[in-house]
Amino acid sequence: MNTKCQVFTPENYVEKLLDSIGYKENIYGKTIIENSCGDGNILVSIVKRYIKDCKRKGMTRRRIRNGLERDIYGVEIDSKHYKRCIENLNEILKLEEIDAVNWKIFNENYLKLKLDIKFSYIVGNPPYITYSEIHREEREYVKENFITCQEGKFDYCYAFIEKSLLSLKRNGKMAYLIPSSIFKTVFGKQLREEMKRYITKIIDYTEETVFDKALVKSAIMVLEKKSRRNNIIQYVNDINKHKILIHTNTLEEKWFFTNNKNEGVKKFGDYFKVSHVVATLLNEAYVVKKWSEMEDYIKVDDYCIEKEVIRETATPRIKKNNKKELIVFPYSYIDKRLVRYSVKEFEKKFPFASVYLKRNEKKLRDRKSDKSTSWFEYGRTQALADLDNEKLLISTVITKQVYVYKLDRECIPYAGLYIVPKTKEMSLDKAKEILESDAFMNYVKDVGIHISGNSLRITSKDIMNFYFE
Repeated sequence: MNTKCQVFTPENYVEKLLDSIGYKENIYGKTIIENSCGDGNILVSIVKRYIKDCKRKGMTRRRIRNGLERDIYGVEIDSKHYKRCIENLNEILKLEEIDAVNWKIFNENYLKLKLDIKFSYIVGNPPYITYSEIHREEREYVKENFITCQEGKFDYCYAFIEKSLLSLKRNGKMAYLIPSSIFKTVFGKQLREEMKRYITKIIDYTEETVFDKALVKSAIMVLEKKSRRNNIIQYVNDINKHKILIHTNTLEEKWFFTNNKNEGVKKFGDYFKVSHVVATLLNEAYVVKKWSEMEDYIKVDDYCIEKEVIRETATPRIKKNNKKELIVFPYSYIDKRLVRYSVKEFEKKFPFASVYLKRNEKKLRDRKSDKSTSWFEYGRTQALADLDNEKLLISTVITKQVYVYKLDRECIPYAGLYIVPKTKEMSLDKAKEILESDAFMNYVKDVGIHISGNSLRITSKDIMNFYFE
């Protein structure tokens, strides 16, 4: 199992998880499971609360022992952590002078474990593993067995949430500490539809780091499997304690937790096209950071490259730092139409550039490029169609302020998103004004996915879906 899933829940969040589902009183006889229990820090708190509630009601140690054995479940895939979990639970028994318990803690994969039981409570901190980090066999199993993971690049925790919802009793309660990105990711749409029927509360920690070693921002969500009189979710910002009530009918593709309303009537995407920049899939082969100029060539190290195949390039970081870089551009445009060369044509027309690129020929051939791509071309060609125009450049990561850069027709950016007009009704200057406005920044705060620090990630679709005056 990927070690990324072995980031255990800090103690204060353990208590908040259990408090959020009311796991305090009258819990004897009610089943609970922690399905990725690690060393048992959540289970330890569960057992302590269980014993305390039973003692408060005057139960004998024997009855408490029987209840612990019957009501409390855990699952941990890692054998080392599983053993530590058992040891930690047994330490509590010693302190409380309770006889040994045959714990229902399973050293198995929760997603494959079959238990003929429904639970009154489910609580946990599921593995934080992205699609690319899931082993291929496990990925295929999850796709085949969980409807929330059948399309796109799902996160591993989606399957945990889906299975947990299916494992809840009627009127059961569930609390998970999850990545807050789950409310906005493209491939989490099916999961959000499933959760919408049950989710009652969200406690947001997007302005603080819950796990020291994890860049992901977190939230606690509470779900209840019961008939609801209303479809209201309580959203709490744990930093400023601000609370709002949100009707589930207002939750669309991305879930916004705000009372801010975008009053604009014009949709940005109706006037401007927002696209990803070129993807060379091997920037080191094409991007030139140090060079000297000759009459018809630029010189890079001991190589000459024809100026005809060189363009200025840009990224949001380069523009912000007022630096300059060049890029080998193995194409040309005629009347705004992209011209692609055959291998023979390119090597004949640009022999020096060919020699320069051949330094990295093996790496270039090993890229996961488009099928029709020649070894010397960029890995992806889709973005090239509209680049032979004046354009704007914006980063996909926004921190505190939106920066928009105007690029000339010749410039070929290799990071960020670029923007060109769809019609003559609005200019690039107007687009820049819109994107640098306070209204757009407020929109970014709502729609963006929190990443490290105070930064937010946005998509081309987010920008096109912005409404302005």
